[in-house]
Amino acid sequence: MESVATRLFLHNWQRKLVALLTAIVIWLFVNHSINETKVLSNIPIRIINLPSDKTIQGLLPNGMLTRRITLTLTGSKDVIEELETGDLEVLLDATTADNDDWIVQLSKKNLVSLNPAIDLPRHISALDHTTFVIKLSNLVTAKIALNIASPRGVPPPGYEYLDIWPQRIFQAVSGPEEEIQQLKEKGLEITFDLSEITKAELDAIKSSGPNDEISFPVPKKWKQIFIPFRHTFEDFNDPETSNLRIDFLRKEFLALDKEIPITVFYPLDDIDTMNPESFSLALSDDIQMKNGATIFTKPLFAKEVSRLFIDVIRNSIEIVIRAVPKNKRKVLAWSVQFINPHDLEDTYVALSIANISTNKNTQGAFPKKQEEMLRKRFREYMQKLTLYLPNAKKLHLKSSVEDNQIRVTAY
Repeated sequence: MESVATRLFLHNWQRKLVALLTAIVIWLFVNHSINETKVLSNIPIRIINLPSDKTIQGLLPNGMLTRRITLTLTGSKDVIEELETGDLEVLLDATTADNDDWIVQLSKKNLVSLNPAIDLPRHISALDHTTFVIKLSNLVTAKIALNIASPRGVPPPGYEYLDIWPQRIFQAVSGPEEEIQQLKEKGLEITFDLSEITKAELDAIKSSGPNDEISFPVPKKWKQIFIPFRHTFEDFNDPETSNLRIDFLRKEFLALDKEIPITVFYPLDDIDTMNPESFSLALSDDIQMKNGATIFTKPLFAKEVSRLFIDVIRNSIEIVIRAVPKNKRKVLAWSVQFINPHDLEDTYVALSIANISTNKNTQGAFPKKQEEMLRKRFREYMQKLTLYLPNAKKLHLKSSVEDNQIRVTAY
């Protein structure tokens, strides 16, 4: 006796198979004929065939707009339900724009499937969106000032940051006329990070001439600037970029290799009671008379200045004690004075320019801005100059009035 299962599946099986296949076909037909509506936001927009003299605000180099659009799509239920934002983009042909204020009306012909498994024109029956306008602008190119700001970060051990050259270059930027005008008014700025420079990199750089001021060439990977309206980085394109460098000073303990004069300044307010005849500078182991001049004989050193600076000023500095009556001040003030500092500055700048020109094998006029930078560097050296004793301690002078003499003790 046949089992129930056998009768169920094998009895008139041909008819049952035909019925099953018919049911599947009807289900597929009905399923594909049922429409579904779905809202997809943040759909990308790509522009093609843009005239060479036109551009669009927010247009990226790859032809995509920074703006996105929301679409309401109607179509086959099985496709619409599976459709996601990343499955499609909107393609706009700029040749269809009738004027610079392009009123965009989309149809399913503007839809491009990013998913090979989805045939959008076949399965989308309707498309709706909020009307929007794309403004075509004149494409212009202009040179935008790019300021090189003072760097952030800390230089490697043993080095001190001096300055950057050049401090300003120009970046040729192309884009919408409105955006370029705003960028020209605002300008661009970049800041380098000294912490990204290693000690080994600076140690490997040879000084220009017998000097310890070295130039670190800014690496190519640093020479990029962010263009706001493009949302991308661009390589520097100013020819002067090849000269972009950061100058450092190798910190060294430098010997003056010279005894220096020590003198007394007598203010006119007290000249009747405090003068060279009544209060002279007392001689000692550290202060001696040579050919009628008082000389500070203890070896002196300096740091945080360059060898070139020391070479220029070593014969043109002196220690000056300010004479004041004892009832006004018990310990006298003192300072290091530069003789004819303007000539010293000129000498330093001339030697620096000669070193730079020789190192780069360049001739012709030296940039005025770079000369100003060197002058500023020299004046900063003058302000920072501190004298040290051989034990690397700062020079301190204790000066006082005793027995009609000005006595000075170094420690």
